[in-house]
Amino acid sequence: MSGVATSTAKQQKIEAELGALESLTHAELKLRYTELTNDPPPKRIRRKLLTLAVAYEIQRKTHRALVERAQRRLEALGETTSSHGRSRLPNKSLAPGGRLVREWHGRTYEVYVADNGVYWDGAHYRSLSSVAKAITGVNWNGPAFFGLRSAST
Repeated sequence: MSGVATSTAKQQKIEAELGALESLTHAELKLRYTELTNDPPPKRIRRKLLTLAVAYEIQRKTHRALVERAQRRLEALGETTSSHGRSRLPNKSLAPGGRLVREWHGRTYEVYVADNGVYWDGAHYRSLSSVAKAITGVNWNGPAFFGLRSAST
């Protein structure tokens, strides 16, 4: 069975199970909640809320892989964000002999890193910011322009 057919069959099964929740009694919903969560439902929970909770748990268990993948991605993003919400991308250093490449308005620019600055288009520049300004005509943060750090920091 192909991945699409499996996915469609799984979705149809979920929809059928969710549709069947309306026909369950309050006691049956409590039992189903306990089966899904391994915990008893909250005391005095109304039927409508319990139905929603059971529906959520059915979908959560079915889509666990997606949830776990999203959680890992969120955690990874959290590791690259400081407590102030600014990006904390890994530090990328400029080593002499290195080369930076940036495409700007359909043209590719290459900058070579030296001990005493950078070279672009045969000319020496003291900083990446001065190269970025020469390329764009406006003041830019050079490391941000060349992708060495977030433009927002």
